[in-house]
Amino acid sequence: MRGDVGTAQPRRPAPIVAAQVTAGADGPRTHLGESPRWDGDSWWWVDAATGDVWAREPGSPAVLAHRSGRRTSLVHPGVPGRVVIAREQTLLVLGRGGDQGWQIAGSWCDLGSCGAWRVNDGTADAVGRLWIGSIAPGRARYGGALLRVDHDGTVTRAAGGFTLSNGLAWDAAGTTLFHVDTLERTVWAHQVDVASGEVVATEAFVTLDRDDGLPDGIATDVDAGVWVAVYGRGEARRYDARGDVTQVITVEPPQCTSIALGGPDGRDVLITTAREGYDRARSLAEPTAGRLYRARATVPGVPTRTVSPGVCA
Repeated sequence: MRGDVGTAQPRRPAPIVAAQVTAGADGPRTHLGESPRWDGDSWWWVDAATGDVWAREPGSPAVLAHRSGRRTSLVHPGVPGRVVIAREQTLLVLGRGGDQGWQIAGSWCDLGSCGAWRVNDGTADAVGRLWIGSIAPGRARYGGALLRVDHDGTVTRAAGGFTLSNGLAWDAAGTTLFHVDTLERTVWAHQVDVASGEVVATEAFVTLDRDDGLPDGIATDVDAGVWVAVYGRGEARRYDARGDVTQVITVEPPQCTSIALGGPDGRDVLITTAREGYDRARSLAEPTAGRLYRARATVPGVPTRTVSPGVCA
């Protein structure tokens, strides 16, 4: 995907923009902020460590939509009035329950065979299936997989050989699935036959150097850009179709975990951060670690595709 650049020419450094933290409106600090999503009306994100699922409409304060009490790695918009969460290895559907707020509307399926396995981030394709990564016990190298979940809850191993599967995002056409393997420091590009759900080809889109941070969550824009949250560096970087960095958004905390583009014009940026592994002293010394950050992009994001589990019918 990166291709040859041909004759070397001077390049301008990628512009750097500092994101803004908005502690009051966006809820309390998370331990492990993850999975930011824009559903067309509201922002969603999770504290993966505590299992808290948050939502926020523009101009309103954040609300705790659901508290699972267990590791929750994913929240993703579903059909109207529904979202899907990954609580440990189970996909659950949340629905609005009137005055009771968001309630569990049903269980879609289980994704793992034993408690030592984990699932992580995921995303929906153009026909409403969910793609989500699995992590082998002990993070065994190349032991994880990319899973495809059909509407009826059938789980298929679509691709394998990943160590720490992380962010997933589709290109604008919906035929290329970008997929992060954090510990291998690589963002993969899977070519997918959407009709069959088969991965027909895979190649490395970009690989970070060993002395760089770790790629984590990702997002895509309508101009073939891929945004990568770089854990350990406090950066979200935009890579163009050749794999060159064209813009960098910085946050104060080094643990930059994920990124989403959305909002009314598609150009609002939401970045999650974390304080996992912090002791009390470090948590006090870095008070914005775990907060949400916001910025603006020059190019709109690819709209979030919705997942449509059979349990929602």
